[in-house]
Amino acid sequence: MSAPVAPYPPHLAVVSYPDPVLRVVAAPVERFDDALRDFCQRLFECMYLASGIGLAAPQVGVSRRIFVTDHARKQGAEFNDRRVWVNPRIEASQGTETYEEGCLSFPGLYAKVERHNRFDVVWQDEFGFEQRLTLDVNAGDFLGVVVQHELDHLDGKLFIDYLGPLQLGLVRRRLREMEKDYKEATGRAGAVLRR
Repeated sequence: MSAPVAPYPPHLAVVSYPDPVLRVVAAPVERFDDALRDFCQRLFECMYLASGIGLAAPQVGVSRRIFVTDHARKQGAEFNDRRVWVNPRIEASQGTETYEEGCLSFPGLYAKVERHNRFDVVWQDEFGFEQRLTLDVNAGDFLGVVVQHELDHLDGKLFIDYLGPLQLGLVRRRLREMEKDYKEATGRAGAVLRR
C-alpha cells in the first residue's frame, strides 16, 4: 500500500533549485475530480504569472505527475494552446537534436540540452481521457521540447543534469548562488548538483 498523497495546496508558487521536491519522482494521479481540475487551473495561473510556457506540479511543491503547457505564448500568438498533461509518457522516440532551454525553477539560467526530435506522447487530460500526439520538433513542433522538459520534472530530473563539463562550468557560479540563497532561507542544503 502506498503512502497517502497530500491534497493540493491552496496557494501555488514556483520553487527554485535546490528544493528537494524537484528531485523526487512524482506519484501518478489516480483521482480525476474537481480538486484536480481546480489545481490545473491554478497551475496555469501560476505559470502565466511567472511568464512561463510550461509548468510541472513538482515546480510548485506538488509531487504528482501533472504539467500544463501553453507553448503558443512563446511565439507571441494571439491564441492559446493550453493543455493539461496527466500521467504522460513518451513512446517511439526517434533522433536527437540540441535546443536551448530555460526553466522557471532556475531563473535567468539557459543552456543547450539534447532532446528527441520525433516521438509520440501519451497522457490523460484533466477528466482522465487518454490522449495521443505525435510531435516532430524538426518540423516545427516546439511543443515537443516543452513536453520533454516538463516530463523530466515528473521524473525528478532537471535540465542541468544534461550539461557537459564545459556548460556546467559556465553556470556553476549561478547554481552556487541559488544553493546559498536556499540554505539561508530554509536552513537546509537542499538537493544540490554533486558533479
